[in-house]
Amino acid sequence: MEERGYVAEALLERLRAEAIAFRLLVDPQAFPDHAPEECELAVPASALPAIPKAVAGFAQDFDLRLVELYRPGRAAWRAVFTWTDDVGRPRFLSARFFVAAEEGMTSGALFVCTLVEAVERRVLSEERARWLAILWRGDPQDAAERLARHFRNPEHQRLIAHAARAEQWAAVQSRLTELRRALARVRLPRLPRRAPSILFAGRDSPARTTLMIQVQSRLAPLGLDMFEQLAGGARRGDFRVVFDGPPGLAAEDAVVVRAEQPLSAMVNHVERAILRWLECRVERRYPDAVVGPNPLAARLLQMPGIGRVVGWFLGCRLNCRIRSPILMPLPLGIVIERGVELGSRVTVMHQVTIGRKDPVAPREQGGNLAVIEDNVFIGAGAKVLGPVRIGRGATVGANAVVTRDVPSHCTVVGANRILGAGPPSVAAGRREEQATLS
Repeated sequence: MEERGYVAEALLERLRAEAIAFRLLVDPQAFPDHAPEECELAVPASALPAIPKAVAGFAQDFDLRLVELYRPGRAAWRAVFTWTDDVGRPRFLSARFFVAAEEGMTSGALFVCTLVEAVERRVLSEERARWLAILWRGDPQDAAERLARHFRNPEHQRLIAHAARAEQWAAVQSRLTELRRALARVRLPRLPRRAPSILFAGRDSPARTTLMIQVQSRLAPLGLDMFEQLAGGARRGDFRVVFDGPPGLAAEDAVVVRAEQPLSAMVNHVERAILRWLECRVERRYPDAVVGPNPLAARLLQMPGIGRVVGWFLGCRLNCRIRSPILMPLPLGIVIERGVELGSRVTVMHQVTIGRKDPVAPREQGGNLAVIEDNVFIGAGAKVLGPVRIGRGATVGANAVVTRDVPSHCTVVGANRILGAGPPSVAAGRREEQATLS
């Protein structure tokens, strides 16, 4: 089974562990050589509210990026996970959760659910057609009876039944629009969704066009709208890629690449920036599910403008750039200085200080400040001082003082006492993983 298949199996195991009932429309084990890029799971309506938190927890535990999470319909959720393979290329798996048109776990019920979803979306792939034929052979009579409940026209029933028996779906594929109009189903309205747009700006050059084509090809499963800035064009993008621009232009919604870089390095740099921006975008839209439930004071503290006023009452000062929400269960006495870089899903308890070793030294002498990577927990009263890096998944214990780097998935207590960093530890292998913040 390929890597995407393993991720899909892990997702199904997580749903079972959290007691979320589901039915998989297309079994990935039926196609061991080519796992589908999208898992389609029929779930009961009562399970829909738990889907965002479940997929966010799965992504966090398995070090995956959750780059899309939205509702394609009133009774559906769609999530997209991404990771990097052994050669550095991004890989994707999407999962679509929806309330099915037919109940039951029989072959006939799964046949109708799979067919109805294909007709609704007007897409019948080769893998889905093969799976429909397998389900039809499981119980043709039950499948035909259930089929008649959704397609009242006898001609349509005969068309589908013949396609399933003969495994010839060309006629069905050519009449998907007609079958969708004839489908006897109350159709819930679909929510409009605009794909995120990526603007390639900066110095006009053939290299800029080549860069856009390469990035668009590698991130094609995300369906992003990528375009170049033409002379006199006024269209703006949600995210900007500035070709051969000054480094000072880099921001939350922009990345700068230099013309002297090799093309492969530029592509990797732009990919990482876009995926990081998409991940932070999901966290800002669904903070309670992805990051955790923050109290009202913590949410206000992280808002531009009003955060300074709220921080004065709470004894907090957040001067750093906040790209995604920070989980602060008790926002009291927290100080994070300008220049600190924070990753995603960082938890900061009360009375924490992240800043310079010497508060009176000029910022120019101190260099960059701390880099806190993804999924880091910083306990109450901890002090992280100087240009240190806290690796992803690390834990800073209560009242710890950290002035040197902490490897990923390790724990630091006291004064720079790092636990789990020895060769026999499992964390020793993890600390060599790629950093989440460059």
